[in-house]
Formats: sequence, C-alpha cells, structure tokens
Amino acid sequence: MDPFERDRLDRLNRLAELEKAPDDPEQPVDAGDSRPLIVMICAAMAATVIVLGIMWVNNTRYDGASDRPVAEQPAPPRQ
Repeated sequence: MDPFERDRLDRLNRLAELEKAPDDPEQPVDAGDSRPLIVMICAAMAATVIVLGIMWVNNTRYDGASDRPVAEQPAPPRQ
C-alpha cells in the first residue's frame, strides 16, 4: 500500500471515529453473538423431528395390516 493510500485511509478512519455516537458498540459483530441464534435454530429443528416422529408412530389412520386407511376399509360384517 502506498503512503498516500495509507494517509487517506487514516484520515477516513479518524473521521469515522469522530462520527461515532456515545452508545455505538466498540466492536462490530463478535462471532459469539450468533451462537444463541444457532442454538435456537438447532432446538427448533430437533423439536420438529421429535414432533414428526411422534406423529408418524401414533398414526391412527392405518391399522398396520392394510395399505388403505381405516376410514376407507369396508366395515366388518355384524354378527
């Protein structure tokens, strides 16, 4: 980097520092700031898998002996 470019960047950085408000954060974004979001997304995906698994296991439309749902099977003969 040539000295003129370095001086220009230093000047821009000094101007940017003067424009900062008192409540502006010191650092832009930390990598650890996104960790809670990642944890929430993983928890939501795990909950979705658990709920879909429970729905699949407790599927009462099928009796397990036929490919057709119970509501579409002919009624057994009455005695």
